Amino acid sequence: MSATQEQPDDQAPRGIVSEIDRPVDFSQIAVLQNETGWDRLRTMFDLSSGFGPELELVKTGVGIGIVLGGLSGGLNYAKQAKMNYIRQNEANYYLKPKEAMREMQDKMALEFFRGGFKLGWRMGLFSGIYVLGTVSGLTYRNKFGIAEHVASGAVAGLLFKVNLGVKGSLAGLVVGGLLGLVSGTTMCVGTKAFGITVPE
Repeated sequence: MSATQEQPDDQAPRGIVSEIDRPVDFSQIAVLQNETGWDRLRTMFDLSSGFGPELELVKTGVGIGIVLGGLSGGLNYAKQAKMNYIRQNEANYYLKPKEAMREMQDKMALEFFRGGFKLGWRMGLFSGIYVLGTVSGLTYRNKFGIAEHVASGAVAGLLFKVNLGVKGSLAGLVVGGLLGLVSGTTMCVGTKAFGITVPE
């Protein structure tokens, strides 16, 4: 190519690698063609260059689980604390209603943090196990499927209810598997409806 000729707009300059220019069919690349599922998992968990996109997704899932679980548990506990306070003190007469209101708000705030912590870490753990299992299955198989959603949901549900004994664990396994089935089916139908792939 002469110095006066310009490169086409759809090609990156020499030496610059772009994810957009990678072939859609990874079998065109010899290295990726010979890559096994375990190789992909090792690459996924290689932290030498920081968190990869898969582990970033897991981290985001844990964060969302903690926030949603914390808010849900906190609001539920605060509402219950308010109802209990009103029921326990409805026969009492307060000379200073503001003090009664402050006392009730203190109890509600305390219960909000208690309930938020109690459910927040559990939902974060559940979400983390579910997303980690799903992403690991997707990475290992190198394709999207509903099976990893069901398996991840079942394992997360089992571990979430393991403190309730065998019956509780089995119930958690079944409910978690069903939730995974719903989630995987929804994602599968959604990606096909919008004409996109999971990596996109």
